[in-house]
Amino acid sequence: MSKVQSEEPVPTSPVAPISISIKAAVVGIILSAVVSFWGQYASDQLGYDPTYSQLPACLILPFLLLVLAPNLLVSSVNKSLSLSRSELIAIFAMGWAASMVPDRAMTRYLIGVVTAPNYFATPENQWVDKFFEFLPHWLVLSDENNAVSGFFEGITASEQLPWSDWVTPLFWWFSAIAALLWIGSCIIVILRKQWVEHDRLRFPLGEVALHLIGAQDPSFPDREPFFKTRIFKIGLALSILTQIWNVLSYWDLWPSFPILGPDVTSITLDRSFPAIPIRLNLFILCISFFANTEILFSVWMFLLLGLLQTGVLARVGFVSTASTIVPGGLVSIQSIGGMIMYVVIGIWMARKHIKEVWNKAMGRDSTLEDADELFSYRTAVFGLVAGVLYLSFWLNQAGMSFTVIGLFLLFLFIFYLAIARVVAEAGLVMIDLPINAHQFTVGMVGSVNLTGPDVTALGLTNAFARNWRTFTMIGISHVAWLREYIFPERRRLYMWCAIAFGVSTLVSFTYMISAGYEYGAQNLRTNPGALGTGFYNEIITWINNATLVSALELSFLASGGVLMVVLSVCRYLFYWWPLHPIGLVVVASSPARGAIFPIFLAWLIQTLLLRIGGGKLYRDAQPLFIGILIGYVLGQGLSFLADSLWFADSPHQFEVF
Repeated sequence: MSKVQSEEPVPTSPVAPISISIKAAVVGIILSAVVSFWGQYASDQLGYDPTYSQLPACLILPFLLLVLAPNLLVSSVNKSLSLSRSELIAIFAMGWAASMVPDRAMTRYLIGVVTAPNYFATPENQWVDKFFEFLPHWLVLSDENNAVSGFFEGITASEQLPWSDWVTPLFWWFSAIAALLWIGSCIIVILRKQWVEHDRLRFPLGEVALHLIGAQDPSFPDREPFFKTRIFKIGLALSILTQIWNVLSYWDLWPSFPILGPDVTSITLDRSFPAIPIRLNLFILCISFFANTEILFSVWMFLLLGLLQTGVLARVGFVSTASTIVPGGLVSIQSIGGMIMYVVIGIWMARKHIKEVWNKAMGRDSTLEDADELFSYRTAVFGLVAGVLYLSFWLNQAGMSFTVIGLFLLFLFIFYLAIARVVAEAGLVMIDLPINAHQFTVGMVGSVNLTGPDVTALGLTNAFARNWRTFTMIGISHVAWLREYIFPERRRLYMWCAIAFGVSTLVSFTYMISAGYEYGAQNLRTNPGALGTGFYNEIITWINNATLVSALELSFLASGGVLMVVLSVCRYLFYWWPLHPIGLVVVASSPARGAIFPIFLAWLIQTLLLRIGGGKLYRDAQPLFIGILIGYVLGQGLSFLADSLWFADSPHQFEVF
């Protein structure tokens, strides 16, 4: 059970839920289209990265400018015409679902997989000789009608876009994506009550989302909304002024404050030790402020210990030989072992709850009620089975054997579930793992033991076997959490979020495909061809090298599992135990390492506030960080505008995760 350090809002349960209003649904769909378009456009044309974060700027900025600000104006004129708190939360949830599509969330990876093979294959890279015979033609774009060449090189204004060539591959990929998202939704419905009511996960990103909406919280009727507090206005003003100063520095008027993407200083202890990056990312700092100090301390402490362990192992000559399987060496392998055990322990702790879910789904006596879930437990249980069966069939048709499918899907959903729980508990907006599920499957089985169709199909899964945004159940778990704060208009939230995801998919893919034919995809700053080339070159690496995890690496994998058990037991038995097991899960995450300084700073500030003034002073300081966060996101919009108008050929790197 998580240690709760401060008072948290408690959702109010509605007596009679009703459907989400059509007004909110329409606004949510419009917002979803804007979120998708801006996220994709900013990435393709200017190289911005507004889709990377788990609570991305491509959602926050349009919501603030196009939904919240107009709603405040309408409310000041006629309150009855404005959107209610529940409607605003539902709209934000729809926008969150939509943000799971553009660019880094999904589009860039899928486009790279679909388009690369029939354009970049050469005698030198051996693609045709090694795996083209195993490549499912229905999953990649053909060049019979100049569809691939035109996408990467561009076409003239008089030529028609070959949309018909895209229909078959995208249809089958979208069916697999729908199955993945459905499976994830079913898992979240099954586990949500365990996470919220028993494990009491804090959901820091959800807290931030509620504060961004800015409406009065009925759980704390005596607390003034953040937007009305003086300290919020101070944080907002300081943040906006800082961002304006930095944007004006683009014209070399003066030096900028060192909070932009390239502004990083590294501390190196020795040549054998990785450098410790010092970068002040205000976005990470502000959101980390809403995580528990115990978790923040564990994250930065484990990251520091991981860097030290990496250096010591390098000094004594202990190195990983399977770098093509588990990038990052032995420390990364150890963290994956800990992560797997982290999920196993979580499922074991939820065993009684899962049994009650099963009883409810089967119509037996159960202590659980599912009226407050996204959909019923019966739908979740049988939907999970149906989704896994379809995805298994899809992978088999793509060339993967059922034995490998079983292992791959096991690792895939362990990885997805681990990241979803880490973000739900720690609020790490930039979380990633050092390895993806398909790579780990190859490592465990050994590429020498896999057939050509198996290896090729595993390479194709680069389209979704990633550890970042769309498929990791992070978005849907937070939508389910936010649903508790929507009353009474909460029915059909899942349906509207699914529609928002569909609208976002249509907008994102339509824009990126159109931009490819107009400008040439090789000229887009997202450069999907380079990404796709890397994916298919990985298949060649697996085929040409007998990749297999060694005994040394397996021992580190096992040691990670043992260490996770020790950490979990100590945390359960000793109330004073300072280290949270999450630290071991994220120890090898490259984006987390890059965020070690703002995480440390958030822990330090929060610790000082709690010791000086207790929970009240900590809560009183929260509006300051929400103000800084909003100012930062508005600054990103200002930077985007300046780069679009004056620096389109050499845009600035506003942030780095």
